[in-house]
Amino acid sequence: MLTNTKTKEPALHKGAQSILNAALSFFSEKGFKSASINEIAKKAEVSKANIYHHFKSKECLYQQVLEEACDRLFTSLNTVEKSLPARPEDRLKTFFSEHLQCLLRYPVSTNLIKRELMDNNSIDGRLLAKELFSEIFSKIILLVQESQGVQKSSNGIDAPLLAFILVGMNMFFFESQGILKYLPQVNDFVDSPEFYSEEVFDLLIEGFKCKT
Repeated sequence: MLTNTKTKEPALHKGAQSILNAALSFFSEKGFKSASINEIAKKAEVSKANIYHHFKSKECLYQQVLEEACDRLFTSLNTVEKSLPARPEDRLKTFFSEHLQCLLRYPVSTNLIKRELMDNNSIDGRLLAKELFSEIFSKIILLVQESQGVQKSSNGIDAPLLAFILVGMNMFFFESQGILKYLPQVNDFVDSPEFYSEEVFDLLIEGFKCKT
């Protein structure tokens, strides 16, 4: 059973949220190192000093932006946690489908996460990001394990691999949607993320069942 250990943060000051929104735009487009506090302040219509009033460093601002982006893109984890007592496989399927919807709904946040995962020249505080992604990925692995009726210690199914493939397939769809529409005989799933999720999920789950 999934548990959500993250405590609810107090609502942010309106000025702080405008800073986060501006920072998301620049960090997603330019990356941590190339985005400047000055341009973030200008877009947020605040002073540079005001940014440091709310966030003690550029690293802290980046980390907060990253956490909010993850909250948006993986909100489906909270959805499936609240869907008990649904079948474990249904919870995993719900996550896979809704996660893709979140990627498409929040493209700027998706690009930020993609940049963070792919950029080898990220901030010195990458360990903080690793901890964040590790927590999310661990929850997805648990969903996979529950759907297969196995315990964490079981070696019968490679749950981390399936979890990685599920998330990766959604990221691939997000990244390639603009190109896929030009390929022959793919209109059914390119124009319907829901259909894509349904077919890919069934294919992967049945394939892993056959393996066992």
